[in-house]
Amino acid sequence: MRIGLGLLLLFNWLMIYTDLEILFGPDGIVSLQTAQQYGNPLRFSLFDYMPNTYKVTATLAFVHLLAVLALTFGAWTRTSILIAFITLISFHHRNGFIMNSADSVLRVFLFLLLFTPCADAFSVDRWRLRLKGKAPEVPAEKAPWALRMIQIQFCIIYIATVLFKIKGDRWVDGTAVYIATRLDDFVRFELPLLNSMVLIKCITWSTLLVEFALGTLVWVKELRYWVLLAGVGLHLGIEFTMSIPVFEWAMIVVMISMVDSRDIERWIERLQEHRKATTNLPESAVS
Repeated sequence: MRIGLGLLLLFNWLMIYTDLEILFGPDGIVSLQTAQQYGNPLRFSLFDYMPNTYKVTATLAFVHLLAVLALTFGAWTRTSILIAFITLISFHHRNGFIMNSADSVLRVFLFLLLFTPCADAFSVDRWRLRLKGKAPEVPAEKAPWALRMIQIQFCIIYIATVLFKIKGDRWVDGTAVYIATRLDDFVRFELPLLNSMVLIKCITWSTLLVEFALGTLVWVKELRYWVLLAGVGLHLGIEFTMSIPVFEWAMIVVMISMVDSRDIERWIERLQEHRKATTNLPESAVS
């Protein structure tokens, strides 16, 4: 999950860097004074405590990039996550008018990731400890409270989404997807299949069902991976048909938190056994 979030943060950085001066600079579309006046009174941004110059904007962007690269590779992981989080919210609060749900997801889960032992595997930190002989062959098990926080927040997102949607008429009567697929700013291309109201209603209600399952039934062990598979399909479908940068991939990455590591170990063992069985076939069976 750490690596996935890191890659998404890197992609997000690349999207804003090309318009850095326009979006966050002192002469950009939103002045620092406007951001301070209309932002949350409890907001925090490093921009409020530093000179209002483009040099500061570019420096913070560069520091954020270094922190994102470090957390992706797992180098000085906890420190790099903290720096990435502080610089991320600084940019978010510098110009909150361009933020969307993907930014909220990245911000929330990056903060929660700070409390996890995410550097215990696939990280430069672990590699350095192993070189010094200070890391065990297999990472030690630790209290999963931070992971539980991530999982609970993951489910809250979907439960809140369903509750919000059923307040209106469009999701209940099955026409919400029809309206969404007619928004030219979001639709990638026209799909003739989505002209069928029968199919539209099936997709609309299926979306509600999958989102409800992701918030509730995902805790049922026997159903978990079927629910996650449906969730991946839902978000890939949205990504394929609509232009909503980062959000779909962010939710898919966070789904990793719902996968039991013991199940992953069993899947790897089965693959290894299957591979061993196929490589040891007699010549007569191969021919």
